[in-house]
Amino acid sequence: MPISFSSGNGGGGSYLRVNMPQNRWTYVSDAGQEDLSDPVIAFDVAKIQLGWLAIDTGFRDWQAWPGNTETVAPGDNYKRGFELDCWVSGGRHGTFSGNSYGQTSFIERLYNEAEKAPEFAAGKVPMVKITASTPISVGKGTSYNLEFVIGKWIDRPDVSETPPEAPVSQPDSAASASSVASPDEFGF
Repeated sequence: MPISFSSGNGGGGSYLRVNMPQNRWTYVSDAGQEDLSDPVIAFDVAKIQLGWLAIDTGFRDWQAWPGNTETVAPGDNYKRGFELDCWVSGGRHGTFSGNSYGQTSFIERLYNEAEKAPEFAAGKVPMVKITASTPISVGKGTSYNLEFVIGKWIDRPDVSETPPEAPVSQPDSAASASSVASPDEFGF
C-alpha cells in the first residue's frame, strides 16, 4: 500500500492554491497537481467561513470563528483568514483558503460584488474568471490585486456533486452588466 505525506491542509482533500505574483492557480488533489490556465472558478462566497489561519513550513492550522464573529487569536502566528468551497473545470470540488493581504482582499471584493446580485440572494454560486494580478504597495511591501469578472451563476452544488453544465441567467441590472462577461467565456 503506498503512503502519501499530506500537504498539511487539515486532513487531505482537494484544494486550490494561487501564486499571486504570477496569477498562477493550481488545483491539488489525490491525483496530483494541475496548473489551471485562464482559470474559471465557482467560489461559494455566500458560505464563506472566517477564522484564524496559521501557515508555516510544514504547518497549517485553521480555527474557524463561531458564527463568523472574530475571536481572540490563538497565537502570534495566526492571521485573519477564510476558507470556502470552490469548483474548477470539470466540476471538481476543492477548498480555497488564505490569510495573506492579497487573498483576503480578493475574497472581500468578490463577496461584496457578488452580494449585490439577485442570484446571490437566490442561493446561486458565482463563476469567476481571474483576469490579472496587479502589484500594489502595502505598507513597506508589495502585495497583489487579483482582478476578476463574475460570468454566470450556477446552482449551489452539493460538495459531492458536479455543477450543472447549462448557463444560469445573468444579472439584470445595468450597473452590474458592464462587469459581467458573456456566458460563452465560462463553463465547466
